[in-house]
Amino acid sequence: MLLRLEIQNFLSFYDKTVFDMFPNPKREHFQNHVYNEKIPLLKMAAIYGENGSGKSNFVKALGFVKSFVEDDDFLKKINLGEYRFQLSEQSNLPISLTIEFCEKGSYYIYEMTINGDIEERFSISGLGETENQLLFERKGVNVVSELIENQEVVERLLSLNRHSSILSHRKYPVFKQNKDIGNLFNWFNDLDVITINSNIPTLIDLLSNYSELFDFANEVMKNIGITNSLTIKETPLEEWIVQQDITGLKDVLESNGIDDNSGLAVLRNNRNEYSVSMKDGEKIVKEFLFEQLGVNGFKKPLKIATQSDGTVRLLTLIPALFDAIRRGKVVVIDELENSIHPNLVYRLVKYYSTSHCSGQLIYTTHLTQLLDQQNLIRPDEVWKTEKENGCTRMSSFNDFKIHSTMNIEKGYIEGRYGGIPSISKIASDEQ
Repeated sequence: MLLRLEIQNFLSFYDKTVFDMFPNPKREHFQNHVYNEKIPLLKMAAIYGENGSGKSNFVKALGFVKSFVEDDDFLKKINLGEYRFQLSEQSNLPISLTIEFCEKGSYYIYEMTINGDIEERFSISGLGETENQLLFERKGVNVVSELIENQEVVERLLSLNRHSSILSHRKYPVFKQNKDIGNLFNWFNDLDVITINSNIPTLIDLLSNYSELFDFANEVMKNIGITNSLTIKETPLEEWIVQQDITGLKDVLESNGIDDNSGLAVLRNNRNEYSVSMKDGEKIVKEFLFEQLGVNGFKKPLKIATQSDGTVRLLTLIPALFDAIRRGKVVVIDELENSIHPNLVYRLVKYYSTSHCSGQLIYTTHLTQLLDQQNLIRPDEVWKTEKENGCTRMSSFNDFKIHSTMNIEKGYIEGRYGGIPSISKIASDEQ
């Protein structure tokens, strides 16, 4: 689970900015939203703010660290200068990102700094009570740690790719077998960061092959009122082709060389239209079918091409929601409501908030309906972003004295807590 994230000189975050998942111990409402472990942690957080205030940049910060840790060529694929804060004469300040997290009951801090050479530190967190215990420190190509398996291999790898994380070379004998290093790898591997345009090309096969996830998808879709039944239809390829009008499909399949270990997933209009894979030695086409209610109780299963963008978006969020509820993962979603009706988003968050969870859900949103203190969310689970001199300022609603009976949605709309566009200011600027 995530304890806190520190961001500095990254995109619109200039000064050190700290986000955390610590609950206010004085708040007694929604105790089921608090994990009472050694360090109490919240199960979800909502981030509000006007357009361009930095909400998506917060999500990008987590995605940046995850990609850096997992992909040794990540920094080669991007223009790093575009990720530095640029609205200052000091344009070459280092990007600094720090994550404190819990994995399997142990608490850790991972720090990375990029400024020419790269610095990384990984420590067991003292949780502010004792000194942190350093496990490894890397500066440039030099790594100091009792956990290094082969110092020569480490230095050679980093010399060949000075802009890679030492952690991204896990396939080589870099570190000794160690519980703490293993927990670090597992946490970043399990971190889900979902952007507005995220999709899952293999979604049909994922749900088809994982019955627990498929049952969960049906439970959620039915619970929030999307469909009474989601099924996956399987049709032998030769039979399916006769029913279709897709020019050159056979050539596409043959060129992809579909066998027991590979398949073909087709996305059209951002929809998982169908997939082709081997089953019992035969090529099978799989398609989603949504049972829909029609005139006088008439029911018919319809293909995903007939479904709304909102339904498709919800379907792609199902695996992430499953990961947060059932598998204890940290899931971060940018613009949760993208293409989805406000009432459905409310039901989705309600479903999560009332579920017995083991992970965390963090999302950005503009939907004020979700600021329902009486039925949905605690004030300490709400954060806001604001721009000041081009810099993102981030703060929690916990900084305000908010009584449990107050309507925080109304207060937010009225501008009491900030993080909302000032229409009067826009109007005066245009005059």
